[in-house]
Amino acid sequence: MDQVFAYPAKWWNEAVVVWLVVAVVIYIITAIPGLYFIFKYRFQKGVRELGDQEKHGHWGLEALWTIVPTIIVLVLATYSFAVFQKQRTAPPDSMVMKVTGFMWGWQVEYLDKDGNTIKTVVTAYNPESYEVPEEQKIVVPAGKPVKVLLTSLDVVHAFYVMPAKIVEDAVPGRITYLWFQINKPGEYWVFCREFCGTGHSHMFAKLKVVPPEQFALWLKGMDGKIAEKTSSIEGGKDL
Repeated sequence: MDQVFAYPAKWWNEAVVVWLVVAVVIYIITAIPGLYFIFKYRFQKGVRELGDQEKHGHWGLEALWTIVPTIIVLVLATYSFAVFQKQRTAPPDSMVMKVTGFMWGWQVEYLDKDGNTIKTVVTAYNPESYEVPEEQKIVVPAGKPVKVLLTSLDVVHAFYVMPAKIVEDAVPGRITYLWFQINKPGEYWVFCREFCGTGHSHMFAKLKVVPPEQFALWLKGMDGKIAEKTSSIEGGKDL
């Protein structure tokens, strides 16, 4: 299994580094000479107050600072579009879930290849606690791409998968989508990132990422303890 923690967070992080490096380099190239010229050619009373009016620029420099920025912009645009395509295009072997937002919770339907619902998980609104009951956790397999079809029953919500750094609006009457993949088993937060009313701050869920074998058993109705035990037996481990 790929050791990268989560997708598309991996590409977000890489893009941030690329843009940061380019920005810093451009800043250094422009700021240092700029500070030098400001100091060297600063105004001094009685010294060259009129400036050199007879000079009208240098064609070589004009071409240089026109062509080079154009090349940089084209490279960054091409790179960013390629990253965007990876972030938006779910792999063909993705598991599909339909998530419906409502005030203030989520209904998650696990779909088969024909679009039929296999299992449903609903998160309940609880304004008094940030604890999530086990039966309300959204379980997904580690190392498996997950495509999420999004819609809403009432107002606009936004499904934000925190470790994957991906978010998409859930809009009434429309189907939007996102996809993510988390390779490290554990529990992670999912939030609504669109203000949707007085209960917005408690519209969250827990994403429970488990090994694929354990997920398959959970999908069949077996609880986590039985799943872990069965997984160990299948792996030939001593209990």
